[in-house]
Amino acid sequence: MSQVLEIFADTGEIMERERNAEEAAQYEADIAAAAAAEIEYQAAQVRLAAARAAAIEHAKGLGFTDEMINVMYPNLGAPNE
Repeated sequence: MSQVLEIFADTGEIMERERNAEEAAQYEADIAAAAAAEIEYQAAQVRLAAARAAAIEHAKGLGFTDEMINVMYPNLGAPNE
């Protein structure tokens, strides 16, 4: 198990101790949840980039230039930025 620092606000005392089983299990669950959230965030970023690229390609297929795309959809981020 790993160490936990306990700080008692009323006395200012700092105590270091081993995590108990419940704290260790919660810590591991928190680490796993954070890892899963990071993976989902990265996947969402990939999906967003693909959607932006598809939107830009579609607009260009309709005859819009990069400048026109940037003016109409400034948050889309056309390639010439």
